[in-house]
Amino acid sequence: MSVVKKIEDVLPVISRTGKIVFGRNNVLWALKYEPNKIKLILLSKNTPPGLEEEISKILSRKELPIKVLKSRKSNLELGSLCRRPHSVSVVAIYDFGSAPLDEEVLNV
Repeated sequence: MSVVKKIEDVLPVISRTGKIVFGRNNVLWALKYEPNKIKLILLSKNTPPGLEEEISKILSRKELPIKVLKSRKSNLELGSLCRRPHSVSVVAIYDFGSAPLDEEVLNV
């Protein structure tokens, strides 16, 4: 099973018991002001190309070792997994909460 699939499978648990930030503006703010708290960034499969490039530029400019993964889910599906009633194109995970993830996933 791929790392992305494992994270997608436990995203509802992460959103309920962990700490996530979602949405373009919130994730970009977090990258600029709290980058050391971010463990992982998950992009929807239909993330606008401009957003993906903007995140990449910030990561390379600040030399941040944050892993960015591309989900197999659309923004509507990602929003549903995050227990949100709207689309979500990007999620920054601060804390995995009680999600049952093994070391392979946590060290992506």
